[in-house]
Amino acid sequence: MDLLFTFCFFSVAGWILEVVYRGYEYRRFVNPGLLKGPYLILYGTGGLILFYLTHICHHLPLLLKGIIYLVVTTSLEFVSAVAAEYFFHKRLWDYSDNKWNYRGYICVKFSIYWVILSLFFEYVILPWYETHVLSLPFYFKLIFTTIISMAIIFDFSSLFKEHFFHFPPQEKKELDEEFMKLVENILRHKEVRQLKDFPHHRGKSRLEHVIEVSYYSYLIGKRLSLDTHAIVKGAMLHDLFFYDWLREGPRLHGLRHPAISLKNARELEILSKKEEDIIKKHMWPLTPIPPRYMESLVVAVVDTFCSLKDYIPLPQNRADILTGVVPLIKERKAGESKEG
Repeated sequence: MDLLFTFCFFSVAGWILEVVYRGYEYRRFVNPGLLKGPYLILYGTGGLILFYLTHICHHLPLLLKGIIYLVVTTSLEFVSAVAAEYFFHKRLWDYSDNKWNYRGYICVKFSIYWVILSLFFEYVILPWYETHVLSLPFYFKLIFTTIISMAIIFDFSSLFKEHFFHFPPQEKKELDEEFMKLVENILRHKEVRQLKDFPHHRGKSRLEHVIEVSYYSYLIGKRLSLDTHAIVKGAMLHDLFFYDWLREGPRLHGLRHPAISLKNARELEILSKKEEDIIKKHMWPLTPIPPRYMESLVVAVVDTFCSLKDYIPLPQNRADILTGVVPLIKERKAGESKEG
């Protein structure tokens, strides 16, 4: 609870800081960040990192401590700026007018500001936060954390859906047709169709789950110009195991089933290194080794998102492609019966 509360608290505090700073600079209200609500994930993440970093580095000399803060905060700022522009085509800030900047993402002036802010955080904000804020009643922290975290999830889900899943009608039709062909190629295996007989998440079979993950990953892959053939094949085979994981199967199922699925998938298909990586790394970061390819990262993120929205009250937006895949499964079953 304290970890989540700290993230939410500094997300809101960072938003207030940015609003005041930009309001003073532009003489008007500016809502910073990607999301619409009063929170900045960058500051929440930075607050969590500094929360631990200050405890680890408190005994170090001031100069060395400053260098560490410089590297960590500047790296976080750089990664955030690049990710926002790459995934959402939005420039959150631009330091091009400042001296000694790198592509407008980071600059020496603001890196020094971050070091000063980090030292202020360690010596002033953190002692006050640990004494007066973290000691607040549990129910208050629970209510605050629930409200802010749910707002962030809904806000980010809306942004994600709007950016990655909205296509012009004709383009959407062409994409769906291409996806159907890729899925049909995988559904020729009766072992894959057999996944419909296994419950996976609340109200959803394993086959429905892998199709949903494949479809959303495919659309994101199209947006990012990735290898969508590898994405669909890897995503369709990422949960290729044949037991009800809620009631049976090996211990530590979450850690072990990627290897089980990969073994089963190799028996059905010749897999590329990228497709193997998608299957093997789809549970990251639960499994420690990170994805090697962007395609693997996309499937891992989408798999987590689809799993979460099956259990928490997000809008239940089922992949509309499922209605087109069902007839394919029936056709395959009819063909098998005829052959029999």
